[in-house]
Amino acid sequence: MKPRIIQGLVILAWGIQADLIWFAIPITVILEARYFVNRRWALTKQDFYRVADLTSFAMVGMVIFLFLNARTYHFITTLIQWLPILFSPLVIVLAYSTTERMTLDILFYSLRRQREPVQQSWDMDYLLLGMCLLAAGFNTSDHSLFFPLAVIAIFWSLYPLRSSRYQAGVWILAVAVTFISAEFAHQTIRGTHLAIKAKTEQWITNWLMQRTDPLKTRTALGKVGQLKLSDSILFRIETSEGHHFPSLLQEAIYNHPSSGFSMEWDAWETNFNNVTHEDDFTWRFSDRSAEESSAKIYLEFDRERSLVPAPASLSEIHDLPALEVKLNKYGTIQGTGLVPSPSYEIKYALENPISDPPGEIDLFLDETHEKLLSGIVEKGNYPAKKAVAFVQSYFSDFKYSLYQDDQGAKNPLEHFLYTRKAGHCEYFASATTLLLRQMGVPTRYVVGYAVQEYNPTLGMYIVRQRHAHAWTIAHVNNKWIVVDTTPGVWLDEEDDNANPLQPMFDFATNYSFMFRMWWNDQKVEDYELELYIIGGLLLLFLIWRITTSEQVIISGKKSSNTDSRLFGKDSPFYKVEAYLSEEGLRRDRGELLRHWLIRIQKPELLPLLVTHNRWRFDPLSIGSDEKSALNKQVDAWILSQGEQRSEIN
Repeated sequence: MKPRIIQGLVILAWGIQADLIWFAIPITVILEARYFVNRRWALTKQDFYRVADLTSFAMVGMVIFLFLNARTYHFITTLIQWLPILFSPLVIVLAYSTTERMTLDILFYSLRRQREPVQQSWDMDYLLLGMCLLAAGFNTSDHSLFFPLAVIAIFWSLYPLRSSRYQAGVWILAVAVTFISAEFAHQTIRGTHLAIKAKTEQWITNWLMQRTDPLKTRTALGKVGQLKLSDSILFRIETSEGHHFPSLLQEAIYNHPSSGFSMEWDAWETNFNNVTHEDDFTWRFSDRSAEESSAKIYLEFDRERSLVPAPASLSEIHDLPALEVKLNKYGTIQGTGLVPSPSYEIKYALENPISDPPGEIDLFLDETHEKLLSGIVEKGNYPAKKAVAFVQSYFSDFKYSLYQDDQGAKNPLEHFLYTRKAGHCEYFASATTLLLRQMGVPTRYVVGYAVQEYNPTLGMYIVRQRHAHAWTIAHVNNKWIVVDTTPGVWLDEEDDNANPLQPMFDFATNYSFMFRMWWNDQKVEDYELELYIIGGLLLLFLIWRITTSEQVIISGKKSSNTDSRLFGKDSPFYKVEAYLSEEGLRRDRGELLRHWLIRIQKPELLPLLVTHNRWRFDPLSIGSDEKSALNKQVDAWILSQGEQRSEIN
């Protein structure tokens, strides 16, 4: 039975839920109009193959489109919401053809190669109805109407197909219990899922000490062996022509050292304050200056909450797709409610860092570190400039190394300062920060990225994962300055250790990036004429194909298949059941015919039951010869039963 009326209502509901109502209205009108139009087209299987192939091409095109526009459309959600649009042409073609069901070889290309004809088939009306229900459930704004819609649609669709062995009230009660149980199970499972998710996220957050944590970072001090970072590109920076870009981008700032051997740095004050909006996507950090420069950072955030890399002298962020931007007193910037977007713009000045003035915590040293550093310089209040010069001079003989040997039970910072005198940036930054505090200079530990690699093809700076860097900022002459004691050769050594295949990977990723940027700049309005031409040609082809196809006029009488509540109810086997019921061998409610015949010891009727079941349940039914034969066999059996009764009497 066709899901008349309810299918149109579900399609309209899908259109409303998915904001695709202008697609849903014509699909509904066309499908519901078939019940008032008696003209059908005698389409061949090749015609169906062509429509299915066009649907496949449209599916591939949609997948490519969503992949290239992932920042605008959620891939899975949008694909499912658009599925009814893709499959509606197949359903419409089938609805206005002389074929009632669609065989699976039309939908699956691999089945077309079989030698034997494919008999399995689908009712595309129910398939489209299911797709619309599924797509409506992916509405991201309002879920309150989906469950009632699904209940009404499923109930209305299944009610005409219910078993006649049960009263309507019993069937309705069973369906109601099923839906209520499903809703209860859904809410229970969802609640359990959310609770487990919250606990898991909390556990992972406490376990993983990520370097981008705005409150705590764990350094790699004491890690034995080769420290190797990836060559993958994290983001790109496009600067204004002729403008200088800072060589360092800070991501997080810390000021409280731990006393452990595997050193950690904490942010002493954890409060983040909201930055004032200038408009929907613009945040201002300082007063406007005539010396401001601008740049665009091509970084697509993959998390809802993330730190935002920026110069220390940042003055404005523009076009950052976040609900809120927060800033702590040390200058760490955090975006919340972030959504995928290819880039954001920044404005920055040459000076005026956004960090607050120092406090007592910026001079903190525990006894362990004081004792360790006293072998280099005694604790005291030295002139800030002389202290910075001393530290830079002290580390001038140190070497940069990504490899650390086995240090046994020694303090890794002590091993670095007094024995090995070689390490990576985290050693230099930690030691510099502590050593300047030993000399009375307020300092903070900073992590971020070095901006050194320029790509002339893109005209942009490239920042890789191995460009992650750590350094010190010191408060000298009432302003924060960068004190980076890591030997300047560290970038060259990183380049020397790069993957030999890096140029090939860069070529692919850079040109893929350029294509995405070009694609994002394209607008449908730019190709409006071309789209009208293509649409007009397709419409002319459709009109030509319809007018030249063979057409038939169907009878106004309703077929038994669509007029009956029970498909195959004209099977003569029901006369057998009625006869036996009159003889007192009534079948129990819900009892299967096979079990009933075995219980009343009528095995001779089992072969007739096989033919009846094919008539009743096979989508292709049975031929007229088999129907005639079953009629004769039933009549003969009933006649024989009458003769046996006469002989007994």
